[in-house]
Amino acid sequence: MITLQQIARAADCSLATVSYALRDDPRIRPEKRKAIQALAAELGYRPNPRFAALMSHIRNSRPVAAGERIAFVWVHTPRAESEKDPFLQRVFLGAKARAETLGYGLEPFWTAERGMTDRRLSEVMKSRGIVGVLLSPVMHEAEVTLDLDWPCFAPAVIGSARWNPELHHAGHHHYLAMRMALERLAAAGCRRPMAILEAAVNERARRAWEAAFAVFHPGRRAATDFLWIGLPGDRRAILRRIKACRPDAVVVSAHALVEQLRSKDVPLSGDLPIINLHWLPTAPEIGGIDQSFDRVAANAVDLVVSQLNSNELGVPALPRMLLFPGRWVPAAGRGTGRTSEAGVHRS
Repeated sequence: MITLQQIARAADCSLATVSYALRDDPRIRPEKRKAIQALAAELGYRPNPRFAALMSHIRNSRPVAAGERIAFVWVHTPRAESEKDPFLQRVFLGAKARAETLGYGLEPFWTAERGMTDRRLSEVMKSRGIVGVLLSPVMHEAEVTLDLDWPCFAPAVIGSARWNPELHHAGHHHYLAMRMALERLAAAGCRRPMAILEAAVNERARRAWEAAFAVFHPGRRAATDFLWIGLPGDRRAILRRIKACRPDAVVVSAHALVEQLRSKDVPLSGDLPIINLHWLPTAPEIGGIDQSFDRVAANAVDLVVSQLNSNELGVPALPRMLLFPGRWVPAAGRGTGRTSEAGVHRS
């Protein structure tokens, strides 16, 4: 990294002169300023906006904050939803804990606030001296476009949705999670597992659940017969599909599907185990995959901080993707037997 001292030596002038020239200070003659600025650009100098913000505080006799702040931007998510949804709160608290451990504060912003535009949000964050930007998971879109002033920020995304532009992100490894679920069922003796998956989530995950199901299903040639993508509107349709497929286990992607399978309209056999790919601590009787999004969010914070420490700003040429498969959580309070030993729940 090129320093002001190196520029001063190359320009054969004082460090103060270089500093003033790079800030376009009128105390330096215009031709001298332009010459120093051109030399700095030729040497590959890149200003550090964090240091510039600190110096601005000092020059204007303003108190410096105890710790640098990272913006947590709730993308296309209303404030009420972000504050009440248990999953989103787990994400935010995981990011907050990691940021504070590293000495940063986390300041929330909402793109869905009235009157807020991408450009206005950029100006607000810049006016507050914020460079690090953490972008929330999106709940209702497979692709996201955000027009922030990217060259001014060090961004990272939580989640697996496609972004325009594509940024560094940390997300859940849906492919390995489905593989883990099928391997657990195979260990329990299941040979005909069926999967019912949310179409929107499967798409945001770049169809990773679907791909892993096709590759690791015990009856690979007939895997598509056991795969249902899209939430069933009619509970009786579930029963018809189950009667046709005769599965020995069901993998679901949301607790709402568990409730549908438990309903009186779908009198399933008591021997049919259920696995939830989005395990919830509020329903411990159902085993499955804890996506550990608090840890995912913490690793997204690390992506932001690593860019801040390296003075890397803007859209990356080669985005980094950190994917985590989550952890297996066995069903609580079940008895013995091959299936229960694998930690799956019988309906």
